[in-house]
Amino acid sequence: MIRAMRPLLVEGWSLVADFLRFGGRRLGATVLLMILGGFLEGVGLALLIPVFSLLAPDSGGRWQRLIVEQLAALGLDTRMEQLAAMLAAFCLLVVVRAVVLARRDRMMSDLSLGFVDHRRLMVVRDLARARWSALARLRHARIAHILSSEIGRLSIACSILMHMMAATIMLVTQAILLLVLSPLVTGLMVVLALLGLLLLIPLSRRAAITGKSTARFAFRIVGEAAQFMGGLKLAVAHDMADPFVRQIEAESAALRAEQDAQQRFQSHVAIASTSIASLLGAGVIFAAVGFGVSTVTLLAALVVLVRMSGPVRMLQLNVQQLFGVLPAFTALRTLHDDLGGAAPLLTGSAAQEAPAGAIRFESVAFRYPGAPQPVFTALDLAIAPGEMVGLSGPSGTGKTSFVDLLTGLLEPDAGRITIGGVPLGPATLAHWRRRLAYVAQDSYLINDSIRRNLTWGSETRGDADLWRALERAGAAALVTAMPAGLDTPVDERGARLSGGERQRIALARAILRDPALLILDEATNAIDVATEQAVIASIRQALPRATILVIAHRDETLAACDRVIGLSDGQREV
Repeated sequence: MIRAMRPLLVEGWSLVADFLRFGGRRLGATVLLMILGGFLEGVGLALLIPVFSLLAPDSGGRWQRLIVEQLAALGLDTRMEQLAAMLAAFCLLVVVRAVVLARRDRMMSDLSLGFVDHRRLMVVRDLARARWSALARLRHARIAHILSSEIGRLSIACSILMHMMAATIMLVTQAILLLVLSPLVTGLMVVLALLGLLLLIPLSRRAAITGKSTARFAFRIVGEAAQFMGGLKLAVAHDMADPFVRQIEAESAALRAEQDAQQRFQSHVAIASTSIASLLGAGVIFAAVGFGVSTVTLLAALVVLVRMSGPVRMLQLNVQQLFGVLPAFTALRTLHDDLGGAAPLLTGSAAQEAPAGAIRFESVAFRYPGAPQPVFTALDLAIAPGEMVGLSGPSGTGKTSFVDLLTGLLEPDAGRITIGGVPLGPATLAHWRRRLAYVAQDSYLINDSIRRNLTWGSETRGDADLWRALERAGAAALVTAMPAGLDTPVDERGARLSGGERQRIALARAILRDPALLILDEATNAIDVATEQAVIASIRQALPRATILVIAHRDETLAACDRVIGLSDGQREV
């Protein structure tokens, strides 16, 4: 049974170790407050002994005699004076402890939220720094699931960890007090704890299994929903929305059944735990009376035991919950590993200048992993600065791969790419990317205003620059006619705009970058030919020194280029 728990324990320790590294000194300060809170709890419980002694003056025992002597030495002779002093001290201690616990809880919350933010940003940074070859294999639904559902479950795990630490420290202080009061009762409590541990092992395994199933079903639901939204227009047009609904309904039912089974199992364990605890409690009282434990000591010990039952129950629940949400942490770690640890590909210094000059492919070879045929075997070509070059060829001949190599998204298997004689690599890639603009066929727009879309990557530009770029892209009249002008929202992925309008907004954004290289990948295919010709001429006038690479199938588009390079089976044709 313990061997079966080993993977869970290893994963749990990984989470604890990661949390400890993040917490640092703040976690140390929080633990000190936990210890102080536990100490004050113990002192408060200890004060109940003199209170019980004063309430039951004839109960006898060494505790009563010692307490009466100490209070008398302080000048408190009457029973009411002694009781008032003890109750005042007890109330003061309760208030101080409440203040300490409030501060502790705030620090626990800050640590938990901070750790979740740290892991969320870690995912985003991993995505931003990862190689394109790793990113291309990722499902979008997986990322959406991790950044929403799994991050939420990680937040629960952090909160559980903090409460487990607080409950453990509280139990230790209470156990020490109980040991001082009655070693016999303490021994019986140890028996209770061992029985609880035996109950906890199968429950934790079941919680871990349920946690994995929950994550799996939730991911499937997110994936189905993402596919549904991605193909919503087609699904509605073909009256095919029902299959998506039925699939999500089936996944939701499976998830609910798994959670119901876990809840029933927890209920059965709770019944068993309560039954055993009540039997042991009765056994403690019976044994204590049989061994002659004084009434005051027995009452105080029972109060401590009652106080301990809360943290014990909390620990039991927290352990199950922790194992249930551990798969969320596993999902984040697995993503980090899949992205290659997000080792930075770019190493150039901030002061380094971007490479400039002619673009050269020198005997470049490239093959996708697992592909039967290479895309390029020994590609040689050159593009002069300021030249407008068209790239043509049937689908599958390497046009997109050429662009991905030029932008550094892919790396050649052999040969090299140079910019002005400088090899394109980790030391130069970041600076090169800042000097290029890429406009794709499916223009990417964020769900914000036109202004925000235009200034994405060009935040320092003023309104005059924005309108000038819109004029160059043939979109000024379009934006002027909109109700809020530059502040008009474009909706999700630019849904408020037509395909041609989205392309013109994307072209204006590219102009604002003032690029050394402008890549137009079917970027004007949704614009009519006459407007396209005017826009291309305007762009060349706005960017006279820029090199422009045009990927297109339309002859009219390629006719505007200085020359056209044809690709056939990954080889230069023209």
